[in-house]
Amino acid sequence: MLTKILITLLIIVGAVIFLRHKKSLNPPTPKIITVIETKPANIIQSNIKLIAFSVLSLTLLMGTAMLFLNWQDDHRLYEIKVVNPQSGNIHTFEAYKKDLQGRSFTTVTGQRIKVSEWERLEFQELED
Repeated sequence: MLTKILITLLIIVGAVIFLRHKKSLNPPTPKIITVIETKPANIIQSNIKLIAFSVLSLTLLMGTAMLFLNWQDDHRLYEIKVVNPQSGNIHTFEAYKKDLQGRSFTTVTGQRIKVSEWERLEFQELED
């Protein structure tokens, strides 16, 4: 996830540098102003900037919110019961949602558990 953000920032910085370099290669040509700009043109330009900054801010805010919610969801704690149907033994473990993969999981203490096809798993979310 971090690499995607870094690559995106690298592309944006590269585009800005490219545009500035391209602009410096073309010397500005003198322009004759025949029409005086009126205030409505400046208002439209400032409104466009305001809209652009608003969209950028909203995008960053939503991205941050989604990142936080995803992190919060991954760190929910579950109680996992492994039930052996032949012997009736029940083993209880605690693990985070991010550490659950199919029929194996890593407990909060770091123990790696692999469950056979015959054993039954029961998940229950623990309330904080």
